[in-house]
Amino acid sequence: MRTWRLRAAAAGGLCLAAMVIAGIALGDRVPPLDTWIVGHLYSRPETAPATVATVISGAGTIVGLVLLLAAAAALLRRWRAGSARLLPRHGVLLVACLATVALQAAFRRPGPPVTSQDWTYPSGHVTVLAALAFTAFVISLELTAAWRATVLAASVTTLAAVSASRVTLGEHYLVDVVAALFATVGAGLLAVAALNLRPRHRVPG
Repeated sequence: MRTWRLRAAAAGGLCLAAMVIAGIALGDRVPPLDTWIVGHLYSRPETAPATVATVISGAGTIVGLVLLLAAAAALLRRWRAGSARLLPRHGVLLVACLATVALQAAFRRPGPPVTSQDWTYPSGHVTVLAALAFTAFVISLELTAAWRATVLAASVTTLAAVSASRVTLGEHYLVDVVAALFATVGAGLLAVAALNLRPRHRVPG
């Protein structure tokens, strides 16, 4: 196994381990910061902040899907260069990232008292968006520098906005959305290493 694959696997393993250890250590306890957030930043339904947060929460997933489809379409246009043949492996990468939502059943950690959800660790909503964004970014590594910068900036901005919206709506604790990011990126890095998805046909900016 090449050095980059070892590094990717190690980083992915550390991310997943951090998420699992945090979940076990916390149990059903709520971190003080999360208690403060629920008490001071929670937006009740039908208020203006809650409406804005709801729109952001829904639109974020659409943005992630658009990023993924746009990157995949750009890669398909480079079929002759051979990069597009990697798309099936990118599909496996996406599934591996999405699979981390099953960790909710392993921890069964209750969410904020204002939500009706039973299990919220890690956040399923953020997991789906992070899976779309991570896969889109890995695909963009086969494209131009402009593509890579655009996908990265859009992904980080959207993930930050959606994560904040989920916390503001009281659907998740902050620790839930952070755990979703660690779990998804961790699984993604492990899949990247296993699938040998290091870019080989990168196009200069």
